[in-house]
Amino acid sequence: KTMMTFYFRKTILLVFLILVSYSLQSCWVSRCKRPQITGYIYDFESNKPINNCKVGETFSNTKGYFVLNEKRYHQFTLWGFEAPMLMVNEKIEKEDYEQKNIEFMNPHGGGAKKGAQHNVDTIYLKKL
Repeated sequence: KTMMTFYFRKTILLVFLILVSYSLQSCWVSRCKRPQITGYIYDFESNKPINNCKVGETFSNTKGYFVLNEKRYHQFTLWGFEAPMLMVNEKIEKEDYEQKNIEFMNPHGGGAKKGAQHNVDTIYLKKL
């Protein structure tokens, strides 16, 4: 009976050590859901900035400039796992103009450090 108890305790200790070593290889990481996106919205024909154009959850200013703030989330992951794919799709809407989207993808962009930025430069909208 004492030999059985010895092996049982040894097995429990081994399982415990495996679980501890496994948990030490994991971590809580910050992932990028969307980098900060900046750019300008201009009228295609007049080449003038479009004020108050809805871009995602923000609006362009009188110079057509907009800033979409960076979005992040936290994830529990194991050491050695690759960063997730980053896919962005933000609507651009203005009454009497065609709707466009800001779309881009990065296969490992979810691993971008805090403060990630993406400049879309100038987007031109055509009137309907």
